[in-house]
Amino acid sequence: MPTTTITIIIFAVIFLSIGVLYLSQARERARIEKVRRTNICNERYQRMQQLLHELPPQYLNNELRIMIAERSAETLKELLRINSNPRHEAYLKSDLDYIKQLRENNPKFPKVAINSEVKAKEARNNLEVLHRFIESQHKNKRISGANAKKYLDYITFSICQSRADLYCTKAEVAKDKPRVAIHNYHCAIDAYKPLANHPQAVKTIQQLKATIKALEQEAQQQNNPKKADDSINKEIKNKEWDSFLEDKDTFQKKKNFDD
Repeated sequence: MPTTTITIIIFAVIFLSIGVLYLSQARERARIEKVRRTNICNERYQRMQQLLHELPPQYLNNELRIMIAERSAETLKELLRINSNPRHEAYLKSDLDYIKQLRENNPKFPKVAINSEVKAKEARNNLEVLHRFIESQHKNKRISGANAKKYLDYITFSICQSRADLYCTKAEVAKDKPRVAIHNYHCAIDAYKPLANHPQAVKTIQQLKATIKALEQEAQQQNNPKKADDSINKEIKNKEWDSFLEDKDTFQKKKNFDD
């Protein structure tokens, strides 16, 4: 066999081997990329569902719910493009039905009591995740600057509210101990201090101050029971004296009439 032919065969084998190796690596890269995209989408979908169904309803409005549910549905569509899966198809149908319900019915969701540090912390963690999500949506130009500001303001208020709600719950539990309740309501007010100019925060603080004032009066009565009793007795005596004077006046008028 001529040397030229042998050389050509050797080079052909080398190039063929390189081509097979390149295709193999390309397939492996594609497989890794597919797995990576699938994992990212699954994590994003789980995060959206967590925000929709684990965050206490009082910290979300329906406008935010719709936006989160829409991103959840988009994520499922991306997963279906990567790999068709009947389970994801069922999830997508459920998300689309949920969005339709939110748009058409504007449902009201009952509050969930924040009665432990664990629940309060979970709520804040989820709200902080939502805060970062809105920032990323704005950065990627998925939402406008005006909407991003509106959503972020709402979420920031909800984070403060989640702190305040725990103290308010503690205060309600201690309603028979006015001083303890007052302390917790003051802590609730402190939770809103970062939002001193927020209209809803200002309104809530005023309501809490009114509650504190009523409790302070109650606490004062508990601390001075004798004074309170004396006041009641004095009021009773005044009523009795007024009644006596009225009877005397009536008797005098009757006497004059008889004369």
